[in-house]
Amino acid sequence: MPVGGQRDPEQTRAALVDWLGRQVPGAHQIEIENLVVPQSSGFSNETFLFDASWTEGPGGKAQRSELVLRAQPQVWAVFPEIDVINQQYRTMKILGEHSDVPVANVRWAEPGREVLGTPFFVMDRLHGNVPGDRPPYTAEGWFLDLTDEERRALNVDGLSAMTKVNRVDWRSLDFDYLDRREYGPLGRAQRLGYFDKYWRWARAGNPHPVADPAWDYLRENWPDDEPVELCWGDARPGNQMYADGRVVAVMDWEMVSLGNAVSDLGWWLFLQRFHTDGTGVPLPGGMLTRDESIALWEDRVGRRAEHVDFYEVVAGFHFTLVMMRIVGMFKELDPQSYTPGGDIYNPVSMLTAGLLGIDLPVPSR
Repeated sequence: MPVGGQRDPEQTRAALVDWLGRQVPGAHQIEIENLVVPQSSGFSNETFLFDASWTEGPGGKAQRSELVLRAQPQVWAVFPEIDVINQQYRTMKILGEHSDVPVANVRWAEPGREVLGTPFFVMDRLHGNVPGDRPPYTAEGWFLDLTDEERRALNVDGLSAMTKVNRVDWRSLDFDYLDRREYGPLGRAQRLGYFDKYWRWARAGNPHPVADPAWDYLRENWPDDEPVELCWGDARPGNQMYADGRVVAVMDWEMVSLGNAVSDLGWWLFLQRFHTDGTGVPLPGGMLTRDESIALWEDRVGRRAEHVDFYEVVAGFHFTLVMMRIVGMFKELDPQSYTPGGDIYNPVSMLTAGLLGIDLPVPSR
């Protein structure tokens, strides 16, 4: 559903050929083929696919790679801050070199805006299956074609891959750049500081019958003295790639942060609720139930998952803010696709209201 921000494929190709020549010392005869250029600005990133070939070194050794480029959006953002270089490129580089978290190999990063108009980075392209969002993987697609045993194995491996992130020793691996001190000290204060900014930015001065009481609840009930761990952020099967019965890539790091890792579990569970209750379909056979997911997380991480209910509300609140921005995007950039009240009467906000026991107002006709 992205909109706006069209790019010219040939201009993009020429810019990337010139840029690649500066990234690979001694490279010549650079060619870019099979370039897929997004003709719109995505919600949190733009994704380009292309094959690159070049000749390298005095012996003229031929090189060829299938690559993916992720760029910051040009037109609209769903998060108040997006940093593809630090949050995504830097995080993936550290994890790929110093952990057992499966991520794509990152190649190069461009922090400036001169090449494509926004910062971007390039990584190797992997091949596999990704559970879909539209239509949801719980309703149709390759995931439902699996046996119950195969689905369970992938579900277990997917949640286990998430816990690998949570177990990373972020202090020894120089993840200090994720310590956003402008929002307060690490832990409760920092998370509240960030969400306060996000909530104010997303609502833009307009009241919201779910986000506002949810924010009041979170401010009053956020636990004290929690552990500070590496959190993936957008923890869900749709951000994982599967091949040969296992996870080969954990993707999309725009929400990575430092905080209580139970927040990843809460997001995982809320998104499972969204793709079942919110979509009107049952949990596919073989998939882990909520209780089984919590038990597996506790086994892999090695501690109790405390405040899971609370962190499901955090996930619902966070996702509600995202939906407010997405609906606002359509209202401003694509009015024909805009549905009045869509920021309230959508499965995310309605599920969040249910978690909090909020009765939504009757929509006006």
